Amino acid sequence: MRELIDRERELAELQALADEPAARLALLYGWRRVGKTFLLKRAWEGRRHFYFLAANTTPDQNRQDFVRELGAWAGDRLEAEDYPTWRAAFRLLARFAREAPLVVVLDEFQYLLGVGDTEGVVSQLNAVWEQELSGTRLTLVLCGSEVGTMEGLAVRGALYGRIDWSARLGPFDYFDAGQMTRCASRREDAYVYGVFGGVARYLESVREGKGLDRAVIEAMLSPRGSVHLQLENLIEQEEAIREPGQYRAVLAAVAQGRTELNEIAQAAGLQRREHVVRRVLGVLEDLHILIREQNFAAGRTAPWRHRIGDNAVKFWYRFVHPNRSILETEGGAQVWSKRVKPRLDDYMGWRTFEDMARQAYSRHHARWGLPDAVHWARWEGLDRNRRQIEIDLIAELDGRKLLAGEVKWSSRRVDESVHELLLRNLYDLTASGQQWARRALDPRTSHGYMYVSAAGFTEAFRARAEQDRRIQLIDLEDIYRSP
Repeated sequence: MRELIDRERELAELQALADEPAARLALLYGWRRVGKTFLLKRAWEGRRHFYFLAANTTPDQNRQDFVRELGAWAGDRLEAEDYPTWRAAFRLLARFAREAPLVVVLDEFQYLLGVGDTEGVVSQLNAVWEQELSGTRLTLVLCGSEVGTMEGLAVRGALYGRIDWSARLGPFDYFDAGQMTRCASRREDAYVYGVFGGVARYLESVREGKGLDRAVIEAMLSPRGSVHLQLENLIEQEEAIREPGQYRAVLAAVAQGRTELNEIAQAAGLQRREHVVRRVLGVLEDLHILIREQNFAAGRTAPWRHRIGDNAVKFWYRFVHPNRSILETEGGAQVWSKRVKPRLDDYMGWRTFEDMARQAYSRHHARWGLPDAVHWARWEGLDRNRRQIEIDLIAELDGRKLLAGEVKWSSRRVDESVHELLLRNLYDLTASGQQWARRALDPRTSHGYMYVSAAGFTEAFRARAEQDRRIQLIDLEDIYRSP
């Protein structure tokens, strides 16, 4: 069995829950293939446990399968017709939990909920829990991949206030993704994270030793690839989504660089239906597929910008979705060599590596001698002379001092000009009335400047950073260095 990566806290908490001398109810949810089932199987090693995977069928069919599988697990021939309701089926758990401590996992729990009757099974479980299960040493784990539905169980409905432990299992960050794939170089680790994101099952296609090119062609670009098939149906997997075509159009618009509401509406062909776009954006944000951001220190009325927060979804809508016809006729290898690989560095430089830098700061700031970041953002816009300015990194740190900097994905080492340009931009923004820029320049309110470069830095820039301790230089080896 493969090693457990970055789930140690959840593992310990689940095991501690099962050691409690009373009945406990837990909720674990997250995207498909993110590693929920792998974690749960590891959590109950050496414990008496029963695992049931619900199917995408009727609740009644699932009930029959549940009774039969539970009987097989217990060595007791159980007839489904003897347990005609979920209430009767749940009472079986009380019977087996009275004998000895028992862990029961109901995986893909959302399939037990009938269409238009989302409270039926939950209400029956709640009634049995109140009357019979609460007096046993049962640990019941409800696990699911329909994020909206599972989150709803935690905040409303019959189980509200009864859940003892709840967690949303997210994808790996860049570091843990690299721990799983262990590519030949740090740069390839970064490419892999940029393309496949942090979903464990997606990363398996690289871990098999295929290398980046082959893994992307076979798993992501091929219409029959494992990752391709998952992402193709990502939208349909959420019950809250009724018209998937609108969601795909919005995601495609955002992936091509449309970030504000009116731009997204026009690119998606919904320019006269901005209320629909607002609703779609809200649902995608709740599902953590989209991220909504503003400029650093923006006012309440400043426009929001949207971007795709998951790399695999972003790559899909940037390169796969617009090339579907060509993939069918010419194949993945042609699309990779002609349409993807030549643009891959631009893709990595367009916010992807910035996200890695932010994650790296969260992981390593103490080792770098820097305080934690309270707020992290970027700034883009015009100064008073109508000059376009973009600053990749502005962070307010513990103690309220500001850290400013730039994040560069390139194949050439970064020199001192990046620092000079940042200072010029901050001076011009100060003159344009941006008070935060003044704070970023003032030694009393600034913590200095950070530069993150995938290709490293020139010797001259490193020498300058040695003399000026306010300049911090971070390269790929720094962000991938183990604690």
